[in-house]
Amino acid sequence: MKQMKQSTLRRLISIAMLVVLIILFSALAGTKFLNANNFIEIVRDTSVVAIVGVGVTYAIITAGIDLSTGSIMAVVGMTMANIYAYTLWPIPIMILLGLIVGVLCGLFNGYIIGKIGIPEFIGTLATMTIFRAVTYIIAVKDANGVIMSQPMNISTYAVLGYAIGPFYFVVLAMIFFVVAGQILLKYTRLGTNIYAVGANKKAAALSGIDVAKTRMIVYTIVGLCAAVGSVFTTARLQSATTAIGDGFEFNPIAAAVVGGVALSGGSGDVVGMLIGALFMATLESGVQKLDMNNAYQYVIKGVIIILVVMFDAAYKNRMDRAAKEQGAKEGME
Repeated sequence: MKQMKQSTLRRLISIAMLVVLIILFSALAGTKFLNANNFIEIVRDTSVVAIVGVGVTYAIITAGIDLSTGSIMAVVGMTMANIYAYTLWPIPIMILLGLIVGVLCGLFNGYIIGKIGIPEFIGTLATMTIFRAVTYIIAVKDANGVIMSQPMNISTYAVLGYAIGPFYFVVLAMIFFVVAGQILLKYTRLGTNIYAVGANKKAAALSGIDVAKTRMIVYTIVGLCAAVGSVFTTARLQSATTAIGDGFEFNPIAAAVVGGVALSGGSGDVVGMLIGALFMATLESGVQKLDMNNAYQYVIKGVIIILVVMFDAAYKNRMDRAAKEQGAKEGME
């Protein structure tokens, strides 16, 4: 019940921050910000972060982290670029193979973390470098061996970057992933295991949960989500480069943290992450509409993350003290 109260409070804080940000930018930028087209663009810009954020949310709830998502997006994009450039395989096969590569990258992360026992931060920091290096190794090159951007503008693929009326395909994909991710987390045995592993790994193991297997599944899901994000990113850009996903790792982590997913593990959900992703996209849009230096948005993001982490730590300490005091009272009785 106490954890539910914390989750509810964090959700309300996240929503309040988003509303305040919208009101602030609406007052400062006027109709440049407050118009239907801009809000459609904000939702579109939220989508890839939210899709990848579903997997990252799972990882953080298990008290883990994944720093390799941007590099997975890059290696998936370049895999598809090679298939596009050097084969006549159908677009669906190209996409499928790209998704498989993402799943394998995630599975590798899960194996070294869950089975070998390498700490999540160190393991995914290493694979972030490895996957990025693989991207450069397999990069499409010209006749002189110079790495080049590979156009991917065939209509059957580029259409994934388009919209149906006001809804971009990537937004529809985001809705599917968020709904499916929330259901999986809240209403399945896997979701229960994810929360249990994040709350206390030793207790989870003693209760019969296969901690290593759960973590492997989680990081495999992260890999799949990153691969889907790469598909929509390359379709929107209509090209693949080695720079895809460069620095992207921060975005889904920040969205999850701002949305109430505690870095200590064991709490948070996908809906909260979505609110955090919307906050980040709204902040970026507002800064652009006000013609501010983009550096300010990074400062604001950093400050907000520090504040919410401080809040989570303070709340946890308060609950721990309350539990000890309650235990002491019961012992005296």
